[in-house]
Amino acid sequence: MKKSLLVLLLAAAVAAGGYWTYYRCATTPSRMMVTEANGEMEWLRREYHLSDAQFARVQQVHRDYAPKCDLMCAKIGQANARLDRAILANRTYTPEVETAMKESLAVQGECRQALLAHVYAVSAEMSPADGARYLEMMKSRVVEPAIGHAAVISQSAK
Repeated sequence: MKKSLLVLLLAAAVAAGGYWTYYRCATTPSRMMVTEANGEMEWLRREYHLSDAQFARVQQVHRDYAPKCDLMCAKIGQANARLDRAILANRTYTPEVETAMKESLAVQGECRQALLAHVYAVSAEMSPADGARYLEMMKSRVVEPAIGHAAVISQSAK
């Protein structure tokens, strides 16, 4: 009984060690790339097979979008702060709360439109197949903005 338990524990330890070694070896290139400055952009280059010319254009699209994204994030923060203050200041759904809500939703919609335009601009710089794959990946950031697309795009644009 003791011997069987020892063999079982040893087998589990060897399996765990093998998995850990495989995982570390298999993910080292990706982990190294992401920790480097501009790593997200390097990932984009590799994942979507961008030539040097395409990569330069995509980087420029990202640089052009970064200030717009930062401005949209600030506008969303301000609109959400106004909505928060209106909710806290009123015990019922008032015209003030409704106005603040509409403003918050409008700013979020404006941000989603800008993001979608940016995604299309980036995908246009790729091959048709890679552009379609990129658009499919980024679609969820527009359709489900709660994922935090602004933070992702803002970080990758820097």
